[in-house]
Amino acid sequence: MRAPWAESRVGVCKYSVVVTARDVLQQAQVCESACIPAANDDRLARFAGGAPWHRRLRDVLEIANTPLRHVQDALRFPNSQARMSRRIGEQLVQGNPIVVFSAPKTASTSIASALDRSVGLDTVKVHMVQPEHFWHGPLQRKTAPDGLLRHRAIEQVPSRELLFDTGRSLRVVSVVREPVAFNLSNYTYFGRAYWMRSIWRSAPWMDTARLMKHFLASFPHESSSLWWEHEFARSTGINLLREGFDCARGWQRYQRGRFDCLVIRADISDAAKREALCAWTGVDVSPIERENSNDTQSAPGVYERLKRAMRGQAAYVDAMLDLPSMQVFYSAEHRAALRARWMDA
Repeated sequence: MRAPWAESRVGVCKYSVVVTARDVLQQAQVCESACIPAANDDRLARFAGGAPWHRRLRDVLEIANTPLRHVQDALRFPNSQARMSRRIGEQLVQGNPIVVFSAPKTASTSIASALDRSVGLDTVKVHMVQPEHFWHGPLQRKTAPDGLLRHRAIEQVPSRELLFDTGRSLRVVSVVREPVAFNLSNYTYFGRAYWMRSIWRSAPWMDTARLMKHFLASFPHESSSLWWEHEFARSTGINLLREGFDCARGWQRYQRGRFDCLVIRADISDAAKREALCAWTGVDVSPIERENSNDTQSAPGVYERLKRAMRGQAAYVDAMLDLPSMQVFYSAEHRAALRARWMDA
């Protein structure tokens, strides 16, 4: 049964164009006279035909280029993965690194960087360690059978083999992010790699309603909740959706067998996050700074436009705030405040 907020899948226009020289695209970039629409201005109507033609052309060529790009990646990826294995092996010789094990786009990079800047601490950051959640390329679906988004990164296999599949004691820190922000951030930040590959360059000129339709149709929206059951619980043996969480404080420590885990909610203050890390590690952890922000990778303005458009998606917001993880990590008051924030976005 389809969720009430779900829309039918949106088709992507194709253009039959013959490119005779590499200089065509380069010259088109020079000749482009229209600026990218501002983040707070849906200006599609001002652009005859939407995005400049060369950007639409490059989106079409991106589809044709995908096999070549992934062949190139397939040749380089094993070497990069081997380097990561050696790096983790060297870390294990020197001590026992903290594993920053968190779903993508949960502000875990900020946590890892603060720990790495602290005296005597070292980290390995990984998002997925269960093989069915590893994305191997365009011939594989981007969503796993359990409904969780897939991800591709060089640290996945080394982390599983050298850390989780051993009997070694591990300190693990994970971050909770509420699902609406999680979904929008993943959709836009990894848009070029996964979710918006055929429209990424044209997206700043696309109508916001069409972007929202594409987002609702293409992204696995329950991933932020499913991650705790299908990644965290299966990897650590600790099922937080059953054990509960200190919603008022916003962080909690869990110790089970060889795992010593700290779970932090992303929305608490950086000072509170640092306090939790200091208490858990027994080290004066460096201040937490914002890193890996969405605007470094996403198509310009798209995240902010979709964020504002959530005001018209009350059913979607309610469905996300009713996910199992939200019942555990956020109190009823927190969920009500989040709903009000998205409705006023």
